[in-house]
Amino acid sequence: MATAAISGKTGTCDGVTTGEVTNWNVNVSQELLDATSFGSAGWREFIEGLQGATGTLEALQKFTGGATLTLDNSAGGSSITGNVLFGDEIHSNETAGIRSYSHTFTYTGEVTVAA
Repeated sequence: MATAAISGKTGTCDGVTTGEVTNWNVNVSQELLDATSFGSAGWREFIEGLQGATGTLEALQKFTGGATLTLDNSAGGSSITGNVLFGDEIHSNETAGIRSYSHTFTYTGEVTVAA
């Protein structure tokens, strides 16, 4: 599976600026399907399969359910947009800090990665 990582610090969730997000990371993947046959002369051959994207984010607010999520990299170069379903949710609170939430999410359907 070939992957490309995108990370950054800004974005929107259902059109609302995610000012409470402290960091995020998205992994875009491409499946490679084994197409090796007797005619491959002993060498493995592959073709492209399905694409997908998953990610994590840490925030000072809780995200649940589904949403349209757009995330921009911190240098302003590339962004990733698509519909996500939020999964795992981890709550944390430091003695001298504030409560934060870690979330996993999976993009469902087409994902747009703009350079």
